[in-house]
Amino acid sequence: MQGYEKPRVIALGYFDGVHRGHQALMEKAVERAKQIGGTSAVFTFDVHPDSVVLGRQVPLLTANAYRREEIKKLGGVDEVIFGHFDEKMQHMDWRDFIHKMLIGQFGARWIISGRNNRFGYKGQGNADGMAVECEKAGIGYDCIDDVLVDGIVVSSTYIRQLISQGDMEGAAHFLGHPYTVTGVVEHGRKVGTSVLKVPTVNLRLPAEMALPPYGVYAARVLVDGQGYIAATNIGVKPTFVDGGAPTIEPHLLDFAGDLYGKLIHVELHKFLRPERQFESVEALRAAIAENVQQTRDFFHK
Repeated sequence: MQGYEKPRVIALGYFDGVHRGHQALMEKAVERAKQIGGTSAVFTFDVHPDSVVLGRQVPLLTANAYRREEIKKLGGVDEVIFGHFDEKMQHMDWRDFIHKMLIGQFGARWIISGRNNRFGYKGQGNADGMAVECEKAGIGYDCIDDVLVDGIVVSSTYIRQLISQGDMEGAAHFLGHPYTVTGVVEHGRKVGTSVLKVPTVNLRLPAEMALPPYGVYAARVLVDGQGYIAATNIGVKPTFVDGGAPTIEPHLLDFAGDLYGKLIHVELHKFLRPERQFESVEALRAAIAENVQQTRDFFHK
């Protein structure tokens, strides 16, 4: 086992967004680890395989900087192993991936994968092949069937589609948790505080993430273990045109303080209205007041 004190139970997948299907894999890994006195782990890749294989960026449901933390928090596993996905990995024979990497390099004594998981060169490895090779190697294997919600298979692809439509409640239903943008609070242009008298915190949108439509959302902001409801704008603020990059700006309700430099999590719960250009600052102020009330009403429910 190459010096590992405990046998590893490894769940396989990319775990983007850590949706209900991913959670089922990790629940099984945690269960098996307890049974064999082992360590529960996730094996995933540092970049989405499609971005290397197809040469195009796949919009992600979790910011890269936060993936390890989110997988551990939502899956309850002991550790997350990131493999580097490059051309060498792309061309690795699927049997080598099992025997040389998962078992040889990482000490796998039990492997968990989804029914539709494909791995190795040209995706030639599948659940049936994995079962055969694990038996040959004398290690355990579980294949987890698709998780269905409302008769639909839970997948990152389907959840990205819901997010692109602004259906944040549908996305949360399939994720098992709200769609969340994580980042460090930066200095903005002070438009909210100085012009609108509505103080906001300013986050850069992670370039790799799947973007919901520009507009205003009822959100909850988590900071230092506390949660605050927030009317939150995503977009480029067309009423104050300056060609800036899109940002996410929560206006925290019932909060006073400086969050600059802090890591915050912005849960997007409901799409309230599209972003648009207002004819005056007064008209924008009135719209924001309405959005604040909508946010209060949503969370009061």
